[in-house]
Amino acid sequence: MDTPTAEPAAPIPAEAAAAQIVVALIGLPGAGKSTVARALEDHLRLRRICRDAIRAAMFPRCSYSFLEKRAAFRGVVQALEINCMLGVSSVLDGMTFSARADYERIVEAVRPFGFAMVPLWVDCPPERARERVQRDLAANRHRAADRTPDLVDEVRHRAQPPPADALRIDAEQPASAMCREAVRLVAARLQGETV
Repeated sequence: MDTPTAEPAAPIPAEAAAAQIVVALIGLPGAGKSTVARALEDHLRLRRICRDAIRAAMFPRCSYSFLEKRAAFRGVVQALEINCMLGVSSVLDGMTFSARADYERIVEAVRPFGFAMVPLWVDCPPERARERVQRDLAANRHRAADRTPDLVDEVRHRAQPPPADALRIDAEQPASAMCREAVRLVAARLQGETV
């Protein structure tokens, strides 16, 4: 997905944030979750935890096996717990949360620290997601072993609905508009507002 060109919003000073939160980005591969995650990191100073980066660090010659994926997920949970211990709000990237059990595991990890969970659903039609994945492959943004257009269909067929309280971002809009909307929604939560 293209990097947004417009400034989503001015950063919120850390001392102005009223809430400690964890944003879980939910959506198909190619939906734009990483683009949104970087905007939240840049503009709201959330610490981004990326399963893809953790997996690459753990397994430089990754075969994308079930065991490697689960080990990387455990790495995400540990990084999240450490951020919570440090009082740092986080955004989770590199996961689709197609299995509700993964999302529930994150909720369990956050609960003892009193952080609010903010599920943010990047709602993207499968055709659009496949186009974006294909474009990213052509531009060498991902390895073919990591992500293919077929992966979109695999995830879509096994995906469970997002949590009922998920905030929805329309992934059909341009990246800059998606990012502005995500920053607006999460900033409101950080400041203790309901959206």
